[in-house]
Amino acid sequence: MLKSSNLPRIATLLCLVMLACLFLTLATRSVWVDEAMLLKAVMELKTPVDFFQPLAYYDQAEPLLASVFFKAMISLFHYNIEPLRLAVLAASCLLIAPMFLVFKDYRWGAAVFLLALIGHGFSTGLYLTELKHYFLEICVSFLAIFAIWKAQQQNNLYWPVGMAAVVSVMGFSTLIVSGGLLIYGFVMWLTLPRDERTLRKLSVMFICGVVVAAAYLFMKSLTIYQLGNYDDYFASSALGALAILQKAVLGAYGKALLLISGIANVALLFSKNRGFLFKLNLFFLGLVTVVVIGRIVGFYPATYSRHVIWLVPFSLVIASYAILEFTANPIKTVRGLGWALLVVLSLQAGKIGLYELKGFNYEYVDNNDFYRHIAEMAPTQFLVYPDAQPSLEYYALLDPRLNKHQYVRVYDELTQKRNATLGFADFQNDVVQLLRHRPATDFSVLVSHINLDTDITGRGKVLEAEISRLNCTYTSYFYVYNAQLIRVHCPMDAQL
Repeated sequence: MLKSSNLPRIATLLCLVMLACLFLTLATRSVWVDEAMLLKAVMELKTPVDFFQPLAYYDQAEPLLASVFFKAMISLFHYNIEPLRLAVLAASCLLIAPMFLVFKDYRWGAAVFLLALIGHGFSTGLYLTELKHYFLEICVSFLAIFAIWKAQQQNNLYWPVGMAAVVSVMGFSTLIVSGGLLIYGFVMWLTLPRDERTLRKLSVMFICGVVVAAAYLFMKSLTIYQLGNYDDYFASSALGALAILQKAVLGAYGKALLLISGIANVALLFSKNRGFLFKLNLFFLGLVTVVVIGRIVGFYPATYSRHVIWLVPFSLVIASYAILEFTANPIKTVRGLGWALLVVLSLQAGKIGLYELKGFNYEYVDNNDFYRHIAEMAPTQFLVYPDAQPSLEYYALLDPRLNKHQYVRVYDELTQKRNATLGFADFQNDVVQLLRHRPATDFSVLVSHINLDTDITGRGKVLEAEISRLNCTYTSYFYVYNAQLIRVHCPMDAQL
C-alpha cells in the first residue's frame, strides 16, 4: 500500500519519464534550413580567430560559446543528427538542474515544475534540442532565476551580479537578462547597511558591469550582418511592432501558459508576501517592459518566437511557484485560484502527454525522409530551390549516397552586406536564374522548406509563377511534410 509521503516522489518520477519521452521524441526530428545554415558556418570555423568574427556563411550569427560547443560536438559525432541533439539536451539538463533546489522546500515542488515543463514541452523542448544557440538562452533564464533565489536566501548580491557577467557571453538576448541582474544587484546594494565591504561590493558590480558591456559590444560585432540584412526585423510603426511582438509571444508561450502566467503575474502584484516570488515577478515584468519598448523603438527587434523564448522560463517558474503558494494559502479565494491554475496546467500537460502517446512529432520539415528517398533514387539531375540548398548541403555530408546526383544551385551562401529592402527581389532573381539552367527536356526540382500547395510566405509562389511564365507545367512525384520533388515539363518553344 502506497504511503502518502511517497506520492510526490512517484508523481515526480512519472513526470520525469514523460518529459524524457517527449524530449527524446523531439531529438529525432530533421535538420531544418536555419540549423543547416548555422552548422555549415560552424563547420567552416578553422582557427581560434574565426570564432571571434561574424560567421562566414548564410548571414548567420551565433555567440562564441555556442559556436565552440557545436564545433566540439561535431568533432565528436560528425554530422549525426540525434547525437548532436542529445548533446544539446544533455547540456540543457545540466544547466537547468539547479532549479530543483529552488523548489526543494515544497513537497510537490518538483512535480509541479515538471508538470509545467511537460505542458510547454513542444515549445521549450523544441529549443532545448535545437542545433542553434537558443538552448543556452533558455538555460540562462533559469540560471538567472537561481541566482535571484540564492541572493534572496543568503542576502548576497554577488549571486546576481556574478551571474550577470557569466551569462552575458552565452547568448544575444541574454544581455537583457544580464542587465536586469546588474540592476537587481545594485538595488540590493542600496538596501544593505554600509560596512567595510560596501566599497568592495561596488567594485565587484563595476567589474561585472564592464564584462557585460564588453560582451554587448562583442555580440553586436557578431550580428552586424544578420540584423541588417533582413527587413522583417523592423516595423514602420509602434502598432506594427507590437503586432509582430504579440505574434512572437503567442508562438513562444501558447495560450495555456500565457493565461496561467498572466493571472499569476497580476495576482502576485497584490501579494502581501514580499519574498522571492514577489521579487522574481517584478524582475520578470521589468524584462517584459524592456522587450516591449525595445521592439517599438527598434533596439531589440524580436520578430519570431525564438527571439522571446528566453522569457518562458520565468513564466514557468513563476506559475509553478504561484500554484504552490496559492494552494497552501489559508485564504479560500487565493487557494481556489491556485487550484484553478493547477487544473489548467494539468490539462495542458495531459494534452501534450496524449500527443506524445499518439506519436506526434514536431517537424518544421520532414527532411529525414525526404533526403533518404533522394539517396535511394537512381542518379538524377536536380535544380535546387534556393531554400533547399542549405539542408541539401548538410544531408550530403550525412549520407554520401546523395552525391551521386547532379545539382544545379544558385543561392549565394557567403555572408555579406545586403540591401534588406531587396531581400525578396533577390530571392525572385535566384529563382529566375535557377530556371535558366534548366535542361532542354523535362527536369526535376528539389524543393524543401516550403509546401507549394499551402504556401503563405509567397516564396513558393515565386517558383510557381516563374514556371508558369515559361509556359511550363509541373507535377509533384514525391511529397513529405514541407518538402517535395516536382517534375517540370516545358514545351520546345518555352521562352527564356
